[in-house]
Amino acid sequence: MLSKEQYLGAVAERIQRSGGRLNTVQIGPSAAVVGLFTESVMMSTMNYCVVAAAIPEVTAPALYDFTGLATQHARANVMGTVGWTAASVVIAGLIGDRVHPDAAQAASAKSGNQFGGETRMVAVDVSAAQMYAFVGGKLWGAAVQGSVNAKLTFCFPQPAEVYQQVQWAQSQGQQPPMPPGPPMPPPGQQPPPGWQPQQPPPPPYPVGPPPAQGPPPGQHPPHYPPPAPGYPPQRPPGY
Repeated sequence: MLSKEQYLGAVAERIQRSGGRLNTVQIGPSAAVVGLFTESVMMSTMNYCVVAAAIPEVTAPALYDFTGLATQHARANVMGTVGWTAASVVIAGLIGDRVHPDAAQAASAKSGNQFGGETRMVAVDVSAAQMYAFVGGKLWGAAVQGSVNAKLTFCFPQPAEVYQQVQWAQSQGQQPPMPPGPPMPPPGQQPPPGWQPQQPPPPPYPVGPPPAQGPPPGQHPPHYPPPAPGYPPQRPPGY
């Protein structure tokens, strides 16, 4: 069966594959995967913030709280001024072993119109292999809505599709996608198990005294003939 961690790893992998800036941020009680995108659609700047986290059970209150915190994070990291020429779109998704009916209804409901932006909620039930989200048209512009829908369905695919991807990776002997680890703790705290510091690259030559330098190319040291028998040795001029 597909685990919620494997699905979250697939979300992170798709964020990177589509050119998003991937981070791991603590949002509420969960370590969330955050992807930031900036795209141009119909002479407008679209600032996408895709946020996903895995919890045991997804309820409507948990989904609303997570979406509100994700929206605050997106506003703090938006590029440019949101208005007529720039839009901020937040796609917040919770992945759980079970999605309650109220959460599924909240995620599937048509999102309200917002000035210069939009918020979409996603609830993914890995046990039932269901993804709940509003993917439809609105009066906010067909091109913009098509871009939002495409971003949502790409970053949050159907669980069956992710399960097939994981099965194929395991059959090929590859590691299935997993979510990135938490950010490094500040100085004075222990790093997570398995973390190793990055080693500096080796020098291009062995460490030690520099090799002896010979004469420059094309030049040779002066050569003097051997002294005649019985005469003192010859010396170069100037000595």
